[in-house]
Amino acid sequence: MNDFTNEERNNFDREYEKMRLPRPTILVCGWTGAGKSSLIKAMLDVDVPIKDGSPCTQHFDVYENDLARVFDSKGMEKGEMVSDFVQKIGNFIKERRTTSDIENNVHLVWYVVDAVACRFDDGDVEIIKELCKFVEKRSIVFVLTKCDSARKTQMESLIQRIKEKCDVTDRDIIPVCDEEGMKDERTPNEIKHGLSDLLNHSFFILPDAVHDAWTMAQKVDIEKKLELIKKKKPGAITIVSGATVAAGGAAAIPIPIGNTVAITGIQIGMVGSLAGIYTAGIPKESILPFVAAVAGRQAAASLLTLLPGIGSIINAGIATAFTGGIGTYCIAVFEKAAIAKAKGEKMPELKFDLNLVMECIKNHKKIE
Repeated sequence: MNDFTNEERNNFDREYEKMRLPRPTILVCGWTGAGKSSLIKAMLDVDVPIKDGSPCTQHFDVYENDLARVFDSKGMEKGEMVSDFVQKIGNFIKERRTTSDIENNVHLVWYVVDAVACRFDDGDVEIIKELCKFVEKRSIVFVLTKCDSARKTQMESLIQRIKEKCDVTDRDIIPVCDEEGMKDERTPNEIKHGLSDLLNHSFFILPDAVHDAWTMAQKVDIEKKLELIKKKKPGAITIVSGATVAAGGAAAIPIPIGNTVAITGIQIGMVGSLAGIYTAGIPKESILPFVAAVAGRQAAASLLTLLPGIGSIINAGIATAFTGGIGTYCIAVFEKAAIAKAKGEKMPELKFDLNLVMECIKNHKKIE
């Protein structure tokens, strides 16, 4: 963003952060080999583990992006003292509760149990008791993995044991399987639907404030993500409408075409807000060159010279059309990027199309 001053970049960042969704924090724990990492990758569109050697996270792999943060415990190894593992988990959650930042608190716990191994003993019960000191019991979901390979009697015995030892109901225990199990016609439907059940039950547990981020972070229900993207349009249009009014006010007294600082600042803030609405989960650094191209001072100078009959003065009408057109164009580009991200498709190139921008400027009143 070489075309931006520090003040303009700060303006963009400020408006972008205002619109960013607060994200859920999920703790995943259980024995080594239970399938924790596979579950995370099947459920959520989060990045590969981030290695963090800080004291509070050195026993965890961290998966995160702008939409979700997941802490995957290293897993309890055979021979490891249960008390040591419990202490690690307890210290971790206590550390996160010392902050008022909603994103740092643990909102949800997936306790992963290998259904084939059919193991749930006093060590597991001790871990659950420790977890319940710091999170509500309703926030803990028992996820049974590899259920397509487990015998029915194993599953029934395991579920009954968990219910009795932890005083939970069937609702809190969700059997799941991997992709191969989903395709296998022998896998019972209730197991094939396990990931969807986990998605919905987790949604029920999570705070309302993180619901939108959770919807966009999950990979199980694409239609739910697309529906949410569509619902962003009215809010985006409101942002553009507000910016066009502000731009018109800035040019109420006509200004020289070479002095677009006030209008450019309004446009940068507008684009920052639109990016914050649509592009969560897409690295911000990949968006910045596009922002500079469409709302930077050089872009303003080149676009204004192409408007017919403008002369050397920008009046309120021109400022309104100019800003509204850029906003309309950005909504279309960001929405397309968000849909591709939601579908897991290749991201479209975020590029400045001069002809399309000019068309939007000429038809800015068609914001609907």
